[in-house]
Amino acid sequence: MGSVAVGAMVVGTSLLVVFALAMATLESQVEDSIAQIEATAEPIAKFSIQNADNVEGAVVSFSINNPGTGYSPGQVEVNGSAGSFLANLQISGGIVTGLEVLNYGSSYLYNPSLYFLEVVGPNTGVDLNISVNIGKLVFANVTNDGSTDINTDFSWVFIDSNAPVNLSSGIVGYSPDTIFPGETFEFIHDNSNTTANNLALTIDGRTIVSSVN
Repeated sequence: MGSVAVGAMVVGTSLLVVFALAMATLESQVEDSIAQIEATAEPIAKFSIQNADNVEGAVVSFSINNPGTGYSPGQVEVNGSAGSFLANLQISGGIVTGLEVLNYGSSYLYNPSLYFLEVVGPNTGVDLNISVNIGKLVFANVTNDGSTDINTDFSWVFIDSNAPVNLSSGIVGYSPDTIFPGETFEFIHDNSNTTANNLALTIDGRTIVSSVN
C-alpha cells in the first residue's frame, strides 16, 4: 500500500508540474499576443483646448452688395470705426469676389447693427459696397498633443446645450483639415449673439471640457 501511495503522489506531483508549465506557457503566449495587439493598434488621439473665448461685437458675416470695378489688391476695414477688423480683397478681373478675413475685430457697437466696409489706402476701383453684421464669436485653439493625426471631420464641438458642430465647420463654412502632431488649430464659431459658458470637444471617443472666457 505504501508503494502505491508513493507512486500516486509522484504521478500527482508530475501532473502539477506539467500543469504549471502549461499555464506559464499560456500566460506568456497571452502576454505576447496582447503586446502585439497594442503595438499594431491605432494610437488614441491626445489633444487639449488651449483657450476658449467669447468675442463680443465681432464681424460675423458680410454681404457684397456691389462688387465694384477696376479694383487692385488691397484691404478693407469697417467704415468710420477705430475697430480692428481687417480683410484682404479677393479680386478677379478688377471685381471683388470675396474677402479673406485677417481679424474679425471686437467691441463694435450693436447699434447700428449694420456696418459698411471701406478700402484702406489708395485703390483704382470704384463703387464697391460691402455691408457687415455684428455679433458674438467663440474662438478656441485645439492642440494635437499626441502622435497621430487628427481629422477635423471626425471631431465634434459642443457649446453649452446646443447641437454638436463639426470641427470642420467654422465661420468660413465647411473646410476639412488635418491637425498634425504638435500643431494648433483655430476654431471660430458664430454663436448667434449668445455668450457661451462651456465648450466640449470629442475626438476618438474622448471628451474634454473647457470653460469659455
